[in-house]
Amino acid sequence: SWLRDEKRVALSIWDEKLLTDLGKSVYRLQLMTLQFVTIQLAPSVDTRMWTEHEPSLSSSGTEVPVFKLDSIAFDPNIQLLPGLNIPASSLGIEIKVVGELRPSTNGQGVTGRIGFVSSGDLPVPMRMLPSTALQAASDNINKVVCNFAVKSFEAGAVKKYDEFRKAELAAKL
Repeated sequence: SWLRDEKRVALSIWDEKLLTDLGKSVYRLQLMTLQFVTIQLAPSVDTRMWTEHEPSLSSSGTEVPVFKLDSIAFDPNIQLLPGLNIPASSLGIEIKVVGELRPSTNGQGVTGRIGFVSSGDLPVPMRMLPSTALQAASDNINKVVCNFAVKSFEAGAVKKYDEFRKAELAAKL
């Protein structure tokens, strides 16, 4: 099954130009540059990716492969824009990514979930901004990251799965 090969799935869920294989089932995912008010981030997240076998949701009693990912490290790669003399380390930025893919209940595809959470402490000058402006900026970043992840997966997974199926069919001939 396609989900049994962790490297194959890893290379299909993220833009290959933005993914680095660090070995031992760990991959570095580079995110796009993000702007949050006066802070610019170009984060990367190191994720462990693996496949487990879990009982099928159907009554067949068989096990199915479930591909999982969990972030283990990150680099926020922060740039404070001119005029802010605040050390980046004081922002306490944290990034967490988790997700899973499993065969769909009808066995005709895969279904999955991905979660992205970021947090940090705003510098004092930014705390004076209206909370609605900060919330809008935060929501926009989360939306951009989630859309990027979904788009990367949809494009990469379809392409890599098609390659897998063709190779599988050719091997049977």
